[in-house]
Amino acid sequence: MLSAGVTSGLGLLYWVLAAHFYPPRVVGLNSELISAMLFLSGVAQLNLAGAFTRFIPRAAQATGRLIGYSYLATTLLALVVAGGFLLGLGVWTPNLGFLRSNPLFGLWFVVATAAWGIFALQDMALTGMRQATWVPIENTTFGVVKIVLLIAVAGLSPTFGIFVSWTIPTVVSLVPVNMLIFLYLLRRHRRVSSPETVPIGPRQVVRFVAADYVGSLFALGGSMLLPIIVTFELGAEATAYFYLAWLITYSLQLASHSMMASLTVEGAMDYSGFATLAQRALKNTARLLVPAVAVLLFAAPYILRLFGNAYAGQGSMLLRLLAIAALPNLVNLLYISAARVRRRTGRVLIVEGAICLQMLGLGSVLLHWYGITGIGVAAVISQSTVAAAVLLTDLRPLVGVILRPRPAFVKEVISWK
Repeated sequence: MLSAGVTSGLGLLYWVLAAHFYPPRVVGLNSELISAMLFLSGVAQLNLAGAFTRFIPRAAQATGRLIGYSYLATTLLALVVAGGFLLGLGVWTPNLGFLRSNPLFGLWFVVATAAWGIFALQDMALTGMRQATWVPIENTTFGVVKIVLLIAVAGLSPTFGIFVSWTIPTVVSLVPVNMLIFLYLLRRHRRVSSPETVPIGPRQVVRFVAADYVGSLFALGGSMLLPIIVTFELGAEATAYFYLAWLITYSLQLASHSMMASLTVEGAMDYSGFATLAQRALKNTARLLVPAVAVLLFAAPYILRLFGNAYAGQGSMLLRLLAIAALPNLVNLLYISAARVRRRTGRVLIVEGAICLQMLGLGSVLLHWYGITGIGVAAVISQSTVAAAVLLTDLRPLVGVILRPRPAFVKEVISWK
């Protein structure tokens, strides 16, 4: 949670400076470029982040192999996926055609895509080893260096300085963080592992990842493809107005996701106490999320004015709607965490698929009617309908225990587990 807060604060400062150093068209173009990199990297990660939080707590001696082979698989697949993306640029993202005309920059895009995959996985490796206190240290350093580079390269690269300042710290950070993991934290993890640790084999991980992977692609597509769609439909300048509003509320989702990732880790260690853990996670997240949403509803135009008056005029209503959507999103993330602990990955696929298809389908239609505000309407509808469905069905027994922890519910919860 601390990491999410620090990342959000530094991220806000980063994009405020970017909006002042670069015109909206350049901000929008770099936003599309970063979103493409994050999407491709997410595809290459094979949802191994979910496997890390599920299996590392009990992997003991197999932890190092699990992390190492996951890094290798992600890197190799990222090189293939990013290379294929460059070959087909004229088909899906003509705006990024410069990646092919400049081979050196195209090569850096491929390297950055592979590096981001490891960068994302190492956070989940730390969380899975119950060493999440290192995550805010890593991300704070990354955020500060990124800001310094943004200012330093503004004059040297007036068009792509945002992307350069984002990706150089990503690549450089991999060495010290993974030295910490492999030379120190892994040994400690093996020493303090629970006596209930179980052997983790490739077949178990593949089976878990295979079912959960498609769901993770839906989750990824429902967020990272949006800037690309907005650019394709409305142009790079509209993407800048959309992206910065979306980025602020994505920070709220990141905070919820961080807490629910920890819930998955602790739930994997203690099945019997999952209802109590879920109660604590939900309560602690809501204490931060609800006031933050209230602030955004009131102060949306004032916050966006930090980027410039045009950003406030274009994105205030979008920011408010995306903030509202963060509340049902918390319910959906709670359900996904519970399903992963129970190894019901098929249900994760259904939930994430329903959100993504509604988000992209409705968003594409409403984008033509209401501009970027239509994405906010789509977000509220997609998150709310799915949250209502899980609350009324599979999540209802757990919510009953969270709200009314009485002995009468014990039998129901045991059955639910």
